[in-house]
Amino acid sequence: MEDGDYRNWAELPAELTSSILLRLGVVEILENAQKVCRSWRRVCKDPSMWRKIVIDNSGNRDIFKYDLDSMCRHAVDRSQGGLLEIDIEYFGTDKLLDYIADSSSNLRSLRLVRCHQITDKGVAEAVVKLPLLEDLEVSYCSFSGECLSVVGQSCPHLTTLKLNRRPRVEFVINMRDHNAIAIAESMPELRHLQLLGNALTNTGLNAILDSCTHLDHLDLRQCYNINLVEDFMKQCVERIKYLRCPNDSIADCSTETSFLDIDSDDGFPYMYGGYDMMGGYDIMGSYDMMGGYDIMGSYDMMGGYDIMGGYDSETASSSWSSTSTSVSSLVKDEEVRNWAELPPELTSSILGRLGTIDILENAQKVCRSWRRVCKDPSMWRKIDMDNLGDLGAMGYDLEIMCRHAVDRSQGGLVEIDIWYFGTDELLNYIADRSSNLRTLRLIMCYPIADEGFIEAVVKLPLIEYLELSHCSLSGESLKVVGQSCPNLKTLKLNSEPDPKFNDDEFNNEEALAIAESMPELRHLQLFGNILTNVGLNAILDGCPHLEHLDLRKCSNVDLTGDLEKRCVERIKDLKRPTDSTAGHPYGRITVDVRYDASDYYW
Repeated sequence: MEDGDYRNWAELPAELTSSILLRLGVVEILENAQKVCRSWRRVCKDPSMWRKIVIDNSGNRDIFKYDLDSMCRHAVDRSQGGLLEIDIEYFGTDKLLDYIADSSSNLRSLRLVRCHQITDKGVAEAVVKLPLLEDLEVSYCSFSGECLSVVGQSCPHLTTLKLNRRPRVEFVINMRDHNAIAIAESMPELRHLQLLGNALTNTGLNAILDSCTHLDHLDLRQCYNINLVEDFMKQCVERIKYLRCPNDSIADCSTETSFLDIDSDDGFPYMYGGYDMMGGYDIMGSYDMMGGYDIMGSYDMMGGYDIMGGYDSETASSSWSSTSTSVSSLVKDEEVRNWAELPPELTSSILGRLGTIDILENAQKVCRSWRRVCKDPSMWRKIDMDNLGDLGAMGYDLEIMCRHAVDRSQGGLVEIDIWYFGTDELLNYIADRSSNLRTLRLIMCYPIADEGFIEAVVKLPLIEYLELSHCSLSGESLKVVGQSCPNLKTLKLNSEPDPKFNDDEFNNEEALAIAESMPELRHLQLFGNILTNVGLNAILDGCPHLEHLDLRKCSNVDLTGDLEKRCVERIKDLKRPTDSTAGHPYGRITVDVRYDASDYYW
């Protein structure tokens, strides 16, 4: 297909449109994508598009011609309470943060970067409404230790905190460990802590090590008041699995402090000739990522009139003069756009949300520029081979397609999902070429046997996340997993409920294998497993770090008396055998356990 060929964007199926648009930020969706055509606008209004809100910007607010605060509120409204993750840079205020908290009680991740207008009081009032928060970043903001204490007390599930600052060795001595002490006193469940540029001393660090007993990722880069020598260094190395020392390189840090103007308090990055060193090119320049033209021309927010149904901002105070073709003449459904005009980095960003089948069978066939992007190894760090299971109705060979995707990754594959069609040969093909694999999900892959699985898993020592749902593997395979994958933190071993077996040795084969070989597990899902109380007790004994345990449909487990008390005290997130299966991907599916290789779906 030639680059000059045209395609009507409105012809994309709604599910494909949604999948690719999810990679765009809020600004791009509201100001560009939803104005392309009516079908795109319908997709952009769906609440599922707003589970994650990212409002990243260059920080130079003078060049922005719209109100980011109003835009953010509109995005939160569209989520209809389903917001799970939000990133805000530069423009956040106490009122905005409180608006988000009031509308998003299920929020799990909050990033506030260079939000200097947000105060301690504003954060304290908001976080008490966000009890499910697990991931918090407050970088280059002015929050005190008292504020962090409120965060710790209000958010018991907090496991990740990023508190990055500009390096200051001369910070007031009696205040250097203020934040560190607050963290130590109120956040005992932390697993990941980034303190880049923090002023803490060895005293504060010792307090954190003493109190945050589950901490395994600690970033102390540019913490120049820390002196990691001799015994103290040995203590940190022994306790912390992933340790970044004060003098380590910050080249891979997303908010790199070396670009910050440390002589001012605004935290805005330097600007060189319109090029933003922190964020790349100027997104409000004359080139529009969605079409090559300036889509902002002649759009009038003063009267609240919404040409294509964009957000209506009553607080907007600027009326933009026409600098190019009017929007109303560019957004008709029947008008075509040249897909090849999209910049490669944007194309890669949005296509990255498609599954492997969609990329190989559809996206790469759109035009030559899209094909070039689809051949880049970075597109294949994750391979998702999800399908409906009706292999006979498909016009292509999924195993060949999967091998081709693995080849394209050139050894960079870190995550792969396979449904229905996995075999011993395919699994070993993947293992031989993907030694850096971190996540492996095998679902309804009945042809994979113990021998083939064991041969493959010993080649994957970095596996951290493993799912083996509705597969036919024994406890012996699980033992090899535990012995070969010391970094394994998450195991999902879901089965079809079958209460007919009542032999302790047989029922608990898998549970005992887990207990004996996987001491580092944090998350364990045993939906529909036939284990008994004997197996559950063994798991509690052998997996001391376990904090998430799913026993739904485990009908042979009797959670009463001392065992119930033990589970409640030990497990942070416990799902009982009789709990609702709503939200579980296999909760309402019935599997025919009398599997026939000729009937390769259900």
